[in-house]
Amino acid sequence: MRKRFVSVPVKLLVLVIGALLLLTSIFSYLSLSRLNQEFTQYQSDTLRKGQAQFSVQNNVLRQKILTWLESFSDIVRLKEQADFDVLAQEFAAQFDTLQMNQNVENVWLVSANNEELYLSNAIPKFVQLSIENVLKHQQPEHTLYCEGQCVQLITIPVLNGKGDMAIVAMTVSLVDMIYYINQALDDELAVVSFSRVDKLVSITGNEEAIILADAKFISSTNTQLVSELFMSNQEIVNSEMINFQGIKATANDSSYLINLIPIANTRDDFYYLALIDDATIFTDKYQQNRWQFLIFILVVLIALVIVVHFVASPFTRRLLVLSDVLPLLAKKEFDRFRQTDLQRNGKYIDELDILANAATELSFELEQLNLEIEQKTKELENIAMYDLLTGLPNRNMLNYQLRKAFLNVSRSDGQIAVLFLDLDDFKKVNDSHGHTDGDKLLIQAANRLRSSIRRVDMACRFGGDEFVVVLGHIDNENDAVLVAQEILEAFKEPIKIQNSLFYVSTSIGIAFAPEEMTKSEDLISYADIAMYEAKDDGGAKYHIYHEEMYKKVALRVMMESEVRQALAKNQFSLSLQPQLDAKTKKLYGFEALLRWQHPERGMVSPEDFIPLLENSQHMVELGYWVIRRCFELCQTFIDKGLTDVRIAINLSAGQFADPHLTPYLTDLLNEFSLEASHFELELTEQTLVKNIDSAIEMMNGLRDVGFSFAIDDFGTGYSSLAYLKKMPVDVIKIDKSFVFGMLENRADYQIIMSTIAMVKNLGLQVIAEGVETSAQLRSLTENDCDIIQGYYFSKPIPETKLMEFLDTKIINGYWKVSAL
Repeated sequence: MRKRFVSVPVKLLVLVIGALLLLTSIFSYLSLSRLNQEFTQYQSDTLRKGQAQFSVQNNVLRQKILTWLESFSDIVRLKEQADFDVLAQEFAAQFDTLQMNQNVENVWLVSANNEELYLSNAIPKFVQLSIENVLKHQQPEHTLYCEGQCVQLITIPVLNGKGDMAIVAMTVSLVDMIYYINQALDDELAVVSFSRVDKLVSITGNEEAIILADAKFISSTNTQLVSELFMSNQEIVNSEMINFQGIKATANDSSYLINLIPIANTRDDFYYLALIDDATIFTDKYQQNRWQFLIFILVVLIALVIVVHFVASPFTRRLLVLSDVLPLLAKKEFDRFRQTDLQRNGKYIDELDILANAATELSFELEQLNLEIEQKTKELENIAMYDLLTGLPNRNMLNYQLRKAFLNVSRSDGQIAVLFLDLDDFKKVNDSHGHTDGDKLLIQAANRLRSSIRRVDMACRFGGDEFVVVLGHIDNENDAVLVAQEILEAFKEPIKIQNSLFYVSTSIGIAFAPEEMTKSEDLISYADIAMYEAKDDGGAKYHIYHEEMYKKVALRVMMESEVRQALAKNQFSLSLQPQLDAKTKKLYGFEALLRWQHPERGMVSPEDFIPLLENSQHMVELGYWVIRRCFELCQTFIDKGLTDVRIAINLSAGQFADPHLTPYLTDLLNEFSLEASHFELELTEQTLVKNIDSAIEMMNGLRDVGFSFAIDDFGTGYSSLAYLKKMPVDVIKIDKSFVFGMLENRADYQIIMSTIAMVKNLGLQVIAEGVETSAQLRSLTENDCDIIQGYYFSKPIPETKLMEFLDTKIINGYWKVSAL
């Protein structure tokens, strides 16, 4: 007999009905939660409004007094007075009016040397302290002071016509402020105080804990209600409840919410502004709805449990059987799965029967597919785990083996180390001989790497010309260092490719896995960071990772982000330091120095961010901004009549190597209609010797356009006459470190004199940086130094003050003698 099909949705109709009941209960629960949130929000909003009103009215009160004082000063013409006598007389005359109209309780007028000019009363200690603070900082001060009663203390400095200072101090009653807050919020208000209780501190651990019943009332809008709410409440309240939650209280069968806003603290007392809001309607509604929701949810839950139990039992039993046997497919136990009876002996079949039949058929398909996958997996494993060019394990195998190594090390006493290698200047091989020879060189490099490590270690090709060596079960850090030294030694020999010899060194970063490390990516990243430190240190060496390297990288990333924002927000500016002819004092030019006014850290020294960004793209972008700004300033000099002044522009290594530098400079010359002779490009020795041939080619191209060149910080780097003779240099700048000690240190003096003589023999000019004394100037001038730069003449001048400098310090292109 053919079984009839009955859909599972029909069988689960009762479950759907039950689901609707469940949704109803969930809705009820959410409604109750929302009610709780509304009450919490109500508490928070009440406190926030009270705090906002207190702040607004406090500011209004203070501004009202300040406005009155400004008008009063104008009326008595204080700025035309030679002293404060008229002001003191007028205060005495207007004091009663101030008390009536402004609620001013006391006024004091004190001179800058503490002479009492007018006192409405003796000066209290807290007023005297405020007067001293205003005299010290020379700016107004305002504060709420409570001692028995609360007043607003406003202390203001005033100036007479001679520029002498006096201090006006006023205490103002809070009566008007409390009245306006009461009108705005429609709440009852009170100013209350609490004594500090040492016993509560030991109990609660909170210095701001108070007992409501201990309140002392200074003023209130409804004394009877306030007294009942506080005096009948023995609750201990801590600072968290005061600042965020509010306090629930009852009186005369009504519910109230008390919010305490701190207004002042003394050694003995806390002072608060109490906002009392009638929350009776809200709390009654909350309690009623909460009980209704709870009863409704309970009834629905009981009914749902009963219905689901009787209706779902047959289905759940069959589903349990399926859930027990289906995991056998994942375990590849296909025969055992097919031995289980999944059919139901009933009159009708449903989706569960169809699912059981499909699962049986699927078991046959999966068994066949599993056999094919195992075969293909073995074939693909070699491709997925090994580098096709060098035959070394690739990055996938590296991560897999590192994870295994972490597990093994956790069971033993050994250590794991990772060596990250990068071939130095490998790009030059590809550029000069092509990628075919480059690939052959990588194969030879891989072979040397294999021969330099132990059989238990693993060398991998990480990508490009980067390799990673995993050292497992080493006893100490020295074992890894020995391997690194052996690898470096192996790469000292040239690599022969056909008829060419390549001298390729490698930089190595070493990282050791700490005990808690579980991620292979982190260990590789640490070794990578150490490798770049080795490269920055000249290459062909190893560096061991330490935390300061990571901090340096993180700082560089943060600094790059801030530089990008600083460029967008115009936080950079230039300061220009004059350069003068040593003998005639004629203005030779300016050196442009970058300045960064950070909105939070203030002025950031170039020494803090330029070394970090030296080789980044952001430094190149910043360099182009500096160049353009120098062109704009040069145009300003020419408009001022200084037609033979040049600006020295410092170029970073990345800027000088950028192929867009020459066209950019050419475009600026055309845009501003300027001659290249107005600019001197400064380069450090380290920048030039990195690639002398390309540096000379770039310099010759710019020299043809008309730019001149200066070598900055001469004497601190290579200082080789061989490259100095080859390069089209016009100016040599002696580093200030030699100038500082030239008169005290015989060696520094001899270095400077020898450098000047050598440079003059080559037909070049000499600029001495860091000249700060007349003795240094005289000695340099006598020894034929051409140009002087330093604090003796001028510090670097911010561009905003440049015109003022030219007007006051320069006459007809020469330095004013009187300024020296």
